[in-house]
Amino acid sequence: MRIDNKLACVLVGFSLLVAACSSAAGDASPTPQPETVLTAAAETAQAQLTELAKPKSTSTSSPLPAETISPLPTDSAAVGTDLSASPDPDTGGISTPTPATGGVDQGEFWADLTIPDGTDFEPGETFTKVWQMRNSGTNTWTQDYGFAFFGGEQMSAPAVVSLTGNVSPGATVDVSVDMTAPQSGGTYTGFWKMQNAAGEFFDYQVFVQIDVVGGQASGTALPTPSGDGRVTAASMKVDDASPSDCPHTFTFTASFTLSEPAVVTYKMEAGSDTPGFTFNLPGEQTGSFDAGSHSVIYTLDIQDSVSGWAQFRITAPNSEVSNQATFSLSCGS
Repeated sequence: MRIDNKLACVLVGFSLLVAACSSAAGDASPTPQPETVLTAAAETAQAQLTELAKPKSTSTSSPLPAETISPLPTDSAAVGTDLSASPDPDTGGISTPTPATGGVDQGEFWADLTIPDGTDFEPGETFTKVWQMRNSGTNTWTQDYGFAFFGGEQMSAPAVVSLTGNVSPGATVDVSVDMTAPQSGGTYTGFWKMQNAAGEFFDYQVFVQIDVVGGQASGTALPTPSGDGRVTAASMKVDDASPSDCPHTFTFTASFTLSEPAVVTYKMEAGSDTPGFTFNLPGEQTGSFDAGSHSVIYTLDIQDSVSGWAQFRITAPNSEVSNQATFSLSCGS
């Protein structure tokens, strides 16, 4: 009885196995083995990773043709930009270099090498006045710079004496001017200044002062040259009427016109509303002048605050008084 049951189980199992085999034989694609399925999956994953690793363009437009791309210019002038400019740390932009500014033309008296003030000369005697000037500015003086007559008595000197070489800032140069003493006795003063290549005068001035003697005592009245010379158009002006630096040297220019050659006697006058203030003025002078316009330069060294005026008075050959040039100096509290 137990043998039959076992046999039946075996028969049933065998039948199921045959049915399974028959079903597998009727399928077009055989069932893959487990290790075959794993290998195929791995190959598929590797292929997908390879595809993802390929670079992809995010633009949908066509690339520009090669001829539309030009190289950057190497010449800065071609684009109007200074390629040497450096980034501005404040703005992040490009800051162009600051162009160099113009220098300063300035000179100062350094030494009197010949003809001390008040040297005596015979009428018509020739002499050479030599000043040593120092370049106290920042521009180099070139041969286009000169030493020029500014006012007073020219004494037959040239209007401008050109420099013979360059004078660097801080260096000195000897300037020689040939002159001739006037024919008439008296005290004569001529004023001179440096001027640049454009013909512009420097601020600083120097002067030469001589006494013409011989044939008459110094200080006596001088004969009037032939002709009825008359002085007209007397005027006075000041270079800077209200400076702010103390002390200060005021420069005044007195001018007049003479109709014919004549001996002229003149002086500077000045006054002030400041109580107790007095000026150290030069004395009356007499000189022989040709017909035409003339100028006389005066300077006043002021140490303290003041408000005043100055004028030019001529007493011979006729009486003539200029306008009053007002000036003031405030030295603060």
